[in-house]
Amino acid sequence: MKVLALLTLLAAPQEPASSLEELLVEASSASPAAVLQLADANALGLSAEVLDTLSARTASAEGKQLLLISRLQAWADNPAGVERLVELLNPEDLDLSFAALQTLRLPAFYGQEAANSALGVWLSNQVAEDFPSLWVEGQYTLFKSSTGAHRRAALRNLRSVLMSEDLSLRTSAVLALGRSGSPLGADEVETLQKIADGIGSDAVLAEALLQQVDQQQRFRSKIAALQALKSGTAERQAADDDALAVIEELLLRVKTQHMEGDKFTEEELLAAAADGMLRRLDPHSTYFSSEEYGQFVFDMTQAYGGIGAYVNTVDNVFTILRPIYSGPAYAAGLLSGDKILSVDGWSTADQPNDEIIKRLKGEPGTDVVLEVYRPGWGESKDYAIERARIKLPTLQSEILPGGILYLELLDFSEDVALMIVRAINDAQDQGPLNGVVLDVRNNPGGYLLEAVQICDVFLPKGKVVVTTKSRSGSDESYETRVGPLVSEDVPLAILINEYSASASEIVAGALSIHGRAVTVGARTYGKGSVQNVFPMTVEQDEKFEDSSSAGPRNYIHDEWEDFEDANGNNKYDYGSRVKLTIAYYYLPDGSTIHTRRDREGRITDPGGVAPDREVEFPEMSFAVVRELNRILAEDPLRPYAERIFTEDKELALELAVNDLRDFKRYPGWDDFFNSLGTDLEPQEVRRWVRRTLRAVVSDARGKVFPGNGFQGDYVEDPQLQEAIRSVMEQASLTYDNVPEYAELIAQG
Repeated sequence: MKVLALLTLLAAPQEPASSLEELLVEASSASPAAVLQLADANALGLSAEVLDTLSARTASAEGKQLLLISRLQAWADNPAGVERLVELLNPEDLDLSFAALQTLRLPAFYGQEAANSALGVWLSNQVAEDFPSLWVEGQYTLFKSSTGAHRRAALRNLRSVLMSEDLSLRTSAVLALGRSGSPLGADEVETLQKIADGIGSDAVLAEALLQQVDQQQRFRSKIAALQALKSGTAERQAADDDALAVIEELLLRVKTQHMEGDKFTEEELLAAAADGMLRRLDPHSTYFSSEEYGQFVFDMTQAYGGIGAYVNTVDNVFTILRPIYSGPAYAAGLLSGDKILSVDGWSTADQPNDEIIKRLKGEPGTDVVLEVYRPGWGESKDYAIERARIKLPTLQSEILPGGILYLELLDFSEDVALMIVRAINDAQDQGPLNGVVLDVRNNPGGYLLEAVQICDVFLPKGKVVVTTKSRSGSDESYETRVGPLVSEDVPLAILINEYSASASEIVAGALSIHGRAVTVGARTYGKGSVQNVFPMTVEQDEKFEDSSSAGPRNYIHDEWEDFEDANGNNKYDYGSRVKLTIAYYYLPDGSTIHTRRDREGRITDPGGVAPDREVEFPEMSFAVVRELNRILAEDPLRPYAERIFTEDKELALELAVNDLRDFKRYPGWDDFFNSLGTDLEPQEVRRWVRRTLRAVVSDARGKVFPGNGFQGDYVEDPQLQEAIRSVMEQASLTYDNVPEYAELIAQG
């Protein structure tokens, strides 16, 4: 790191210069590091009269001359005007910037309020991700050179980026926290350990900081033991022992007396006790066992190495339900309904799904041979497929009639904001963009920064998206940073329902409050709280080899990577984690989306985001559901849909996109409907035939239809229809312009 080079001045001592003027001339042509050496070598050789004039010279000096004069002031113990050093901070001249920050950290400048305030203001106007090393070094300097509020703010700012997606920023920030000497949390120590496991100067520094942490912990333990002896803590320790005795007795009684006690391990019961403790606090704090945390990691990254397909056992045969159309299975020719009979010669017959999937997955770039049978083939065929890193789709998009872009956002995992930007750019390349419908129904949330960046696509720069408030009293405000990708003239509607939570509510609430979007649907879930995941020190992750063969190191164990099987169970085990609610979200108008509860867990305020246009999704009657279950169990719909597709692919695609709710357009409809022997209305049956047809057509077009069932289908989805209606009103589109909607949306 550059800062380490600046901290170590190895140049040989220089001869003192005869005058300040000569030093200033020499500084003008020297490197910033050489200027520091020049000042340090000559300060003692300047007369007292010259040193007394430094403050006056500070006001007019610039660049490296200002750096030299400020450095000389440190030796003269006369730090007036040093706030001007902040003017030297420039991302385009990092060497000069680092030299200025190092000078601000000299003891003579400690506690200079003018300089610290100037540095704090400069940092508040910077985006950490734009210039990570300079931003972090600035925060570290603010911590080292200040007291009180500035010092606390610097630590808070460094910790605020530890969840950033920018690896270099996270690394620099945690190293700066270690260098600060402040107590580190368990998660921060864990991050330092990951850095120390690497190579290079960062790894060397991290290892040295970990040794300091270990020494500090031993020292604190000794002090705590001495304090316990002096203050009579033994009585409180006894009380703690009594509390633990309750847990121990419960475990014993369960194992020896409960009818099901022999079916659970002690680890499972303790995990349940820990989870129950956290659930007593709020519904979102939880305890992750090793297996649960592994699933949590997968859910947040949505990536693995494999063939790319949704699979399950159907009629006792392992089957591809649907290929992921960007994955290698589909590229090799595999389709929905294909049966996988063997994997690398190993038969899948009567094998558990988990074991088959384990064999399908593997390191990207390796091959797997599948024996596949497709209904209608005379015999099975072998497919050699090269595994790839598969990222499960989190965004589905479709350009609807009238140039309206429909975006179905499944969650706020990695890079979804970038995916939305790409989808909008692609849509604009294909023609005028007359409106956007963002669907976050059933979206449970995810990364906060992704929510902020999505708002950045639609809002001007500097707009507050959300503020977090914690028990420490520190508020963190998140604002848009770039400016809108989509013109404010392009209408935006957001679909929400009772299962839209967390980041979904932030996006819908912020865009609605700023007047940028119309929200449609039902009141959202009401999860306005921030959770952080912390590692438990009592149970560590097993060590593994974080390979880079399939891309950059991700600090997450992938299934193909070697690991140290500490407990001999032949699988990788994460350590346990605890997810704690640490703050609440507040929208730009000061309101909170958080559902309030009393101590007994009863809801006192439902929270959530209320839609601007409330539209209910119709529910089917019990009689209709019962009859549909009978028909679907016999499964006559798929053969009929496949027959339509086989006989007329163009018609099948047309019906799948929009059948105008006309069942007479389906070939052989009367014979098919009569064969069902049902008292359902033909329109109800048509809906389900078309739903099946859309799944069949997806393979042919290499793209899934967005939405879930009837949700996301503008022919059948009343909430989406209302969103389209809102967009058309704002865009001054008429149904004459978009005849596809004339019979569907205009009439409601």
